[in-house]
Amino acid sequence: MEIRVYIKELPCYQRKGNASEKSIRVIERHFYNLELLEAEGQKKEVEAFIRSRGNKLSMTTVDADIILYNVVARFMKEKYPLLDSFRAVPEEVLVKKFKAWLLDHGYQITRKHFMKSMGRNLQEEAGPVKYLRLLFQFLEPEDKRPEWEKDVWNLENLGFEVRQNPIDIIRTIKFTGIRQETIREEVKRASYIRIKYLSVGSLQGEIRAVRRFSEFLAERNPEITSLGEVGRLNIEEYLTYINLERGQERNLKTEMANLKDMLLQVGKVIDKPKLGRLFIKQDMPKAPEVVFKTYSDEEIKRLNYYIVNMEEQTARALILHQMLGGRISDTLTLRTDCLYQENGHYIVRMYQVKTSYYEKPVPDDVAKLIQKSMEYTYERYGETEYIFVNESNPSLPFQYSMLKSRVYALIHENDICKDNGERMGFATHLFRHCYGMKLVELHLDDAAIAHLLGHRGVYTVYRYRRASGKLMVKETEELRKTMDEILSEIIKEWDGYEQVFQNG
Repeated sequence: MEIRVYIKELPCYQRKGNASEKSIRVIERHFYNLELLEAEGQKKEVEAFIRSRGNKLSMTTVDADIILYNVVARFMKEKYPLLDSFRAVPEEVLVKKFKAWLLDHGYQITRKHFMKSMGRNLQEEAGPVKYLRLLFQFLEPEDKRPEWEKDVWNLENLGFEVRQNPIDIIRTIKFTGIRQETIREEVKRASYIRIKYLSVGSLQGEIRAVRRFSEFLAERNPEITSLGEVGRLNIEEYLTYINLERGQERNLKTEMANLKDMLLQVGKVIDKPKLGRLFIKQDMPKAPEVVFKTYSDEEIKRLNYYIVNMEEQTARALILHQMLGGRISDTLTLRTDCLYQENGHYIVRMYQVKTSYYEKPVPDDVAKLIQKSMEYTYERYGETEYIFVNESNPSLPFQYSMLKSRVYALIHENDICKDNGERMGFATHLFRHCYGMKLVELHLDDAAIAHLLGHRGVYTVYRYRRASGKLMVKETEELRKTMDEILSEIIKEWDGYEQVFQNG
């Protein structure tokens, strides 16, 4: 008798979502046939995995998994029919053999996946391989160690609040990429100290830098198993390696600074103060020249033509972002008490992730758009801290990844192009650049521009002035005309002047 797990038996079937009646009638006949597996232990593990996914995921996702399960089951029946548990074989060994089996049977082991948030295709492992990895992850025994001792930290379980950007929530930190066990433990101990006063994003940058350094050590100096064994010569070899073999595909100045900071902290933890002195000033490469990019007026019009027809609250957020000129985090964290009147003028308060807040006057139409956004959120979610909220968790602001994904989908669905005919990319900071350049063209002084942009000082305003070629051409037109006339008179006095122009 077949042992079956029907989709209609799982909790996901009760959450039908937007599925049509026809598709529901089809799906309710679908089932997982556990008899495709030989060993009883395998059957129990897979059944528990299926029921877990049926409790968390959508009905259509669990239904689509049946095809992936059937492929995995065929492989196990053919290659490991008597294996009592999937975990009896190391994950990477089993996955490697599974990929070889897939190729032998005409399956692909990779696939291209279009990432809307990035606007391009990424190559990833094929569905059956990912399904097998998810099964292994589910069967992982519960780790009862304190959170800071684990190789993957769930930040909610650390016992204290961590600093991070509310529009881009990071939930886990992984140390699994650090190959040397001792180095991994040293970095975890150092990270537990640093996360108490450093933002999660900054800490991830330091861990990433150490991971890349650990890969270099594993390849070139496998005898080094602790950062305490690293010397100045190893740093010099690494600097040569990344400059010659890795090239300039990333910001090496930031990466070296991150590595230096983590080595300094590890040195304090393991009582090896020399680690803090391994880098010298000359080691730090120059930061790459940042290209100041903007949208043209026509590109903004082209993009906004489609933005205004998006889901209304998403459209409001994007239009407000352009009109306020702040960072996208300033816009998405606008609070429900951000707007007030003073002397008949509307003032908006904008909170910044790295500092506190700043205030600026806004015109009436911007104020009305903010008020309309507040009304929308209140009608659907009641009292909230933020105007633009995470739809699945209204206590959080709207997440940047979701906003970016929706705009990229918009661009690709409507084939929105730049002035040169190429497919348009998307970066919310370009709107801020456009805003800053318009302020320059309005002849505002540096202090006013800095205030309206939310800068604490005027030292970055020069970027907007330097980039505003249109203004420079206009303002130097009379000067260049006068200089041309003077130079023409001088040139005419040169011997052979007429001959040069006759030949030219």
